[in-house]
Amino acid sequence: MEGLTIPNTALFAFIQAIPFSFAALFPLLNPLGSAVIFLSLTQGVSQAGLNSLSAKIGVNTFVLLVVVLLTGSWILRFFGISIPMVQIGGGLVVAYIGWTMLNQPASYHKNDAVPDNNKDIKDMAFFPLTMPITAGPGCIAVTLTIGAHQMQPALSTTALGELGAIIGIALGAISVFVCYRYANYLIEKLGASGTQVIMRLSAFINLCIGLTIIWHGVEGLFPNLSVTP
Repeated sequence: MEGLTIPNTALFAFIQAIPFSFAALFPLLNPLGSAVIFLSLTQGVSQAGLNSLSAKIGVNTFVLLVVVLLTGSWILRFFGISIPMVQIGGGLVVAYIGWTMLNQPASYHKNDAVPDNNKDIKDMAFFPLTMPITAGPGCIAVTLTIGAHQMQPALSTTALGELGAIIGIALGAISVFVCYRYANYLIEKLGASGTQVIMRLSAFINLCIGLTIIWHGVEGLFPNLSVTP
């Protein structure tokens, strides 16, 4: 049975990868702030519909980031797409959504009626509610970095490190599901004015994140660029 013994380095890589990946992704997932934006984009959907949509977004977030973790660098290499270009393109999308939400009229109100376009709401589960609002290019870039970080000379260390990263991603996806699932209760506690404050703040943060991602992409394309925003 000695051949099945897990090396200490591999076990350490597994344990370290769980909090490392979760801590790296959680600020970018921003489930608390994104929950308000999630509600603002799904006004009129019943609570049952929101519960189902929250679960789909949580699953989509997990699957998307795991696929990126395991195959992202290979896919980008196959299509000849560099990470800086992903950052610039994705950053533009995030910044646009943040700008749109920031200028949205202050008309949020709770409505339990099921809208006529309920099918369209379900179609939004992946785009834009999962990508890029929840797991945007920032999360993808960080996940690519995590995947590269877990690549080690020993196969067992790499495998357990990626397994730990997958668990960390799962914890992040669960936090998204919980915050989205109970977003209505959060809104009730905050009230109309508190909701508007968080929505505007989250939208502004998304705008800033988008611009930051774009800037990192520009720096990646022009490494000798010395100007710091």
